[in-house]
Amino acid sequence: MVAQSRRAVRYWALWTLTVPAFVVVVLVDLAAIGYAVQAFTDLPSWRGVDLVFALTVSALISVEGARRVENRRRRGGALHKDLAPAWMIAAALILHPALAVLVAVLLRIWWRIRAGKCIPYRWAFSTAVHVLGVGAAHATFTATRDLTGDSGLGLVVSMVAGALALVATDTVLCGLAISLIIPGSTWRETVGGIDDLCTDATAATLGCLLAAACLISPWFAFVAIPITLTAQRALLLGQLESEAQTDPKTNLSRVDWWRRRTEEMLRTARTQREPMAVLLIDIDHFKQVNDRHGHLVGDEALRAVATILRSAIRAKDVIGRFGGEEFVIALPDTGIDEATVTADRLRNAVAASPLAAMCAGVLDDPDLDPDTFHLTISIGVAVYPADGVDVDDLLLRADRAMYAAKAAGRNRVRLAADTLPPVRLAPPSEPPSGRSAAHVSRPDSPVPSPTLSGVRQDRSTSAADRR
Repeated sequence: MVAQSRRAVRYWALWTLTVPAFVVVVLVDLAAIGYAVQAFTDLPSWRGVDLVFALTVSALISVEGARRVENRRRRGGALHKDLAPAWMIAAALILHPALAVLVAVLLRIWWRIRAGKCIPYRWAFSTAVHVLGVGAAHATFTATRDLTGDSGLGLVVSMVAGALALVATDTVLCGLAISLIIPGSTWRETVGGIDDLCTDATAATLGCLLAAACLISPWFAFVAIPITLTAQRALLLGQLESEAQTDPKTNLSRVDWWRRRTEEMLRTARTQREPMAVLLIDIDHFKQVNDRHGHLVGDEALRAVATILRSAIRAKDVIGRFGGEEFVIALPDTGIDEATVTADRLRNAVAASPLAAMCAGVLDDPDLDPDTFHLTISIGVAVYPADGVDVDDLLLRADRAMYAAKAAGRNRVRLAADTLPPVRLAPPSEPPSGRSAAHVSRPDSPVPSPTLSGVRQDRSTSAADRR
């Protein structure tokens, strides 16, 4: 039994941390333990247990009620924000620090029970962060109240200051730990984006309101349950909006969302009299990848190409999946020369990338030979205003240029300026005198309209030729 325990300790994930990450995690845990011991040592009495019960039980009801919503929310990284700190903020503002720590620990223990499997040191670190956050909130609230007094406005200012102290403590300590545990993490992955900051603001506001209500009666904690459940559902709005705008296979923008963004950029270009470029990109011989390796490998290859393209453009450029194995990119404030350089850079990036390794790393397919598994792209370039004045015109010209690149041997870039412009049909004129309109335009001989949909129909008939 002792040998097994030693063996289990030896394989703790804690020992895999780098030295800086290990030091931060251990110091935070020790600081939280020291603060909790000191708080319970200074506890004069257990007065306020009714508030501990009310806050803990109402928080657990809210957590369980929002569990289905939380399961739907995306957990794409180590950072995850929810409204649970609201109850800890309320406890820190109206209870003795020891009792506030008790509320935080009870909530974290319940989370551990309901979560099932988790990495122990991360759970312990998160619990320690909440304990220190409760301590920071109570100390800030007390210090601010001593300065502002117990008047109505002073009490509000003190509560807000305490709530912000807890949020700041959580943000700083968790962000520091994530940056050390996961090297290369971005600012958004460590601190959070706008949605995460809004979640923190909601939790802080709700915590202050909950504390004020509980000063009147502990049972007001249960009145806050419907509010938290509704607010928890509201957190899904950002994710649902993002999912509606994102292609699930490549994580790029859907073509309709790309079109709306591009139309906005085009209006700006007209107002400021600046150029704008559109690139239409098609993967060469992509059908052969699906036929030879299967659609799973094809999907991974599609994702790999999308990742390469997205990483090789500017932050202000807008990329989307146009359909199938085609991508489209809008380049604001970009003329013909810059667009050509960008297109060549994208083409070279795809041709030189280790796609076999990128796909095999996900699928572990031994048939992906790096010497034979290569993909190239053909790109058509159209520039506003020389090649078109609206999105449809630019797409049409870029589409024809991309066809020219494929006809020239693929793995090439062609400009719309080097291809023949689309033929524009003149509007029908008045029929000559003495002849009826039926003699001029026969119903059984319709003339196809030179729109983008017509081009897409032509492309479907010659798909085998271009692949």
